[in-house]
Formats: sequence, C-alpha cells, structure tokens
Amino acid sequence: MSPYLYIVPVFFLMIGTEYFLARSKGRDLYRFQDTVTSINAGLVSQFVNVMGGAFSVYMYSLMVAQFGLFTWSQSDIGVWIVALVLYDFCYYWVHRAGHEVNLFWASHVIHHSSEDFNLATALRQSATGFYFKWAFYLPLAILGMPTKVFVVIALIDLLYQYWVHTQLIGRMGFLERFLVTPSNHRVHHGQNDYCIDKNYGGIFCIWDQLFGTYADERTDEPVVYGVRKPLRSWDPVWGNIHHYFLVGRLVRTAQTWRERLIHVFGPPRGVMHLEAVSEKPFVASDFSPFETPYTSRMKIIGGLSTVLGTAMLMLLYIIDSKISLSQNLAYSALMLGFFSFVGQLWMRPNMMGLRR
Repeated sequence: MSPYLYIVPVFFLMIGTEYFLARSKGRDLYRFQDTVTSINAGLVSQFVNVMGGAFSVYMYSLMVAQFGLFTWSQSDIGVWIVALVLYDFCYYWVHRAGHEVNLFWASHVIHHSSEDFNLATALRQSATGFYFKWAFYLPLAILGMPTKVFVVIALIDLLYQYWVHTQLIGRMGFLERFLVTPSNHRVHHGQNDYCIDKNYGGIFCIWDQLFGTYADERTDEPVVYGVRKPLRSWDPVWGNIHHYFLVGRLVRTAQTWRERLIHVFGPPRGVMHLEAVSEKPFVASDFSPFETPYTSRMKIIGGLSTVLGTAMLMLLYIIDSKISLSQNLAYSALMLGFFSFVGQLWMRPNMMGLRR
C-alpha cells in the first residue's frame, strides 16, 4: 500500500496550519484559485505517477540487476547516510537539467507556474518527469544501491523538500551553509534576475556552492514567484503539457536540424527560445499575479473538485494492486479529464452559466 495514503492527509494538515498561522500574522499567502490549482496539479501528478513511479522503479531495479558492481548492507546505517548524500547529488543534476534543458523544462515548469509560494505550491508537481528522471540515477544502480534503499531515500529526499516551500520561516543561521532551507528555496522559485537557475539542491545546498548555482536571498529585492512566461490558466493538465506544445511548434518551424536540436536540448532561456521566456529586463514592481473573477458557486465547485479528487486518489492507493493496468489507465485518464474540465470551467465560466 502506498505510503502516500498516510502522507497526503499530513500535507493537508500542514497547509491548513500554515494558512491560519499566516492569517494570524496579518499575511495573506494563499489565493483560492491558485491554491486549488496547486493541489489539483499534485493530485494529477499522483494519478499519473502511480504508474510512472512504478516504471522508474522497474527501470532502476533492472539496471541494478544487470550492472550493479557492489553489494550494500541494508542493515548498516552508514550505507543509508551515504545513499542519501549520493541520491541528493544525482537529484541536483536531475533538477538542474529540468531547468536548463528545454525538453525537461517542459516537464518541470508546472512546479514553478504558481505565482504564490506556500505549502500548497510544493504539491504542484510534474506528471511527466518519470520518462527521463530515472536515467540520472543510473550511477547509483551501477554502484549497486539496492532498489529498496533507492525508493526509501527518494521518498525522504522528496518529503524534505515539502516544508521548505514557506514564507513563514526566515533565515536559519549556520544551517544555511549546507542545507536547503525555506530562504534558499524561495530564491529558487523566484523570477527575479538574481534568482533564475539558482539553488537546485534537494536537501543539501553544497552542490550549488560547488557548481556555481548558489544564491542567497536578498533583503533589498523581494522575491517575485513564478516564471517569466506565465501559465495564465487554472487547468493543471494543460499546465503539465503546454510547454511541450511550444517545443513542438519551435521544432516544426525550425529551418535546420541544428536549430531543432537546440530547441529540444538547449536552454529554455537561450537565443533560440525568445518565445519561451521573456528577455525584457525584470522589474519586480511591474509584476501582478494572474487572477480571474469567480463566483461563490465556482468556488464551491473548485473546492469540491479537490475533495473528490483526493478521495478518488486515496481509493486508487488502496485498489492499485488489485486492478489491471488498463483499468488503472482508464481510472487515471477519467480523473485527469475531470481536473482539466474544472480548470477550464474557471477560465470559461459561461460554460455552465456560472458568471453572474
């Protein structure tokens, strides 16, 4: 049974806690539509990754069986510590590739599309990254890291990153020197010039310091969250695939194979991708977050979509091992269609006469 069956309720409890703590301090860190979209994007990613995650684990276990050089003792705590450090090192490069390779950015951009920064933003995860991320962990498979250790460490690394998506915790003293903290990660989610392509670490920020991608949060320039070319949609499914369409359009209109390769494997911010990211000088005071009007009925529908989607995901966690692959695919496709419909409904309220 998936550990997320127990983890997801804790996530929601922490979101609620952060919301009320922020309100008690006079800070409004949550916008309803953005929050629901973030949570629904997280649900979309889980519906896909129930299978996508299994694919990644299968590929990793296959590589260990075929190419693993060493035998690791799972009872040795030292092995787990080494595994955590090695995994986080590989994660740094996965994450960096997700920002600096256009095709991989198409997968990761959904996570940065929120123009808020809170614990709900942490749930806005990619549903498509499973097709390439496993390859970055092949060095661990060659070293013989057992699949069980790999899976547990991957979960630990991911869960650690949840709590750093908050604005309520300031700088953390000497911990800033070697750990990823909320301050460190706020920079990573910023679209300010000094924030772009910085702070890729998962647990440890030492990789950023070693490879020149580290930046401290500045007090003279508040971080503005989001991406330079905003999503401008509440549809979590479109958020996962829209940049792939852009890459495809750029490839189709390219004149040479060199240009096509650059569009796919070059940086999203390169000269060949002026449409992907605005090259205008960034001015924080010019920024205004994406918003659309909504009625109380639309708010109810959005809230119910998250409640229903969460319940259906919990059910999938329970029945996943009891249903066939085709049934799993159909179940997940149905839920993706549902979330997309709700997101489009918010963009086009006249679809159901919801605009007064």
